[in-house]
Amino acid sequence: MIDISKLKTFVTVAELGSFSKASEVLYITQPAVTQQIKALEKTVGAKLFLRQGGRMVLTEEGKRIYEIAKNLLANYEGLMEEIARVKKDLKDTLFIGLSATPSEYLVPRVIADFHKQFPSSKIKVFSANSYEVEDALASGVLNVGIIEKTPAERFEAIPFIEDELIFFTYPEHPLAEVGEIEPHELYGVDLVLREAHAGIRKVVREKLEELGVVFDKLNIRIESTGSRNIIQIVKSGYGCSFLSKGLLHDELERGNLVEVKIKGFEVKRRFHVIYPKGYQLPLLASKFVEFLFARVNEKGQLT
Repeated sequence: MIDISKLKTFVTVAELGSFSKASEVLYITQPAVTQQIKALEKTVGAKLFLRQGGRMVLTEEGKRIYEIAKNLLANYEGLMEEIARVKKDLKDTLFIGLSATPSEYLVPRVIADFHKQFPSSKIKVFSANSYEVEDALASGVLNVGIIEKTPAERFEAIPFIEDELIFFTYPEHPLAEVGEIEPHELYGVDLVLREAHAGIRKVVREKLEELGVVFDKLNIRIESTGSRNIIQIVKSGYGCSFLSKGLLHDELERGNLVEVKIKGFEVKRRFHVIYPKGYQLPLLASKFVEFLFARVNEKGQLT
């Protein structure tokens, strides 16, 4: 077996033409250089150097070995550099941007599990609405984002899981026993909604306007940047709202909230994993995206 150190000594002697100069460059003794060259010649079964005018020159066999050895060393050094980069990348910080719904019930568990796989890394999560996540990605603050609106064209967008939006209220609300209402009945309801620029509000507005509802005439009494705040407000016995069914799952199961159907209202949306076009994902971010999609089951649900 030929080790890298012997090849490096051989190439250094060939390029400097001297055992003594090679020993200085490699920080090893001249006898050590001689010993390594002799060991290499024994392995090859041929003389690799001849002394010519006070200089060590390659034999024909030596020249053949030199070309191969030089390429091997270059590849080896490239490999070591790449390994060093990989180690550094996996110890780097991952900056993830999450819009409201993914940040509140979908992705936090996956982030925790991912960090267990890469404990040397640091993860920083930026939670905002979809537009703010896009802006942060475009400015280079984030590595990757998960949003709930149709991504802008400046981003690479990988379709993620599907989500359904529903209309809901508290159990004692008059609509809770109705089961289904006509769209125009929303005019008589006090609403608690996400802020004006939220992706979920935009989607709800578009669908209701398709159904003939003048959105600006609705009684929007309370606005919040947090979906959890909305859930607590409605649970406390005030108003109705629109949110992700997945986010509401536990509260609906416990009977703390009630889904109310709106005739013709069916909204399913696709989350997207995004990053700027032409952007090379850092290794840690790439590993996170792979890990994320590996958690999606055959039904398209995040496990």
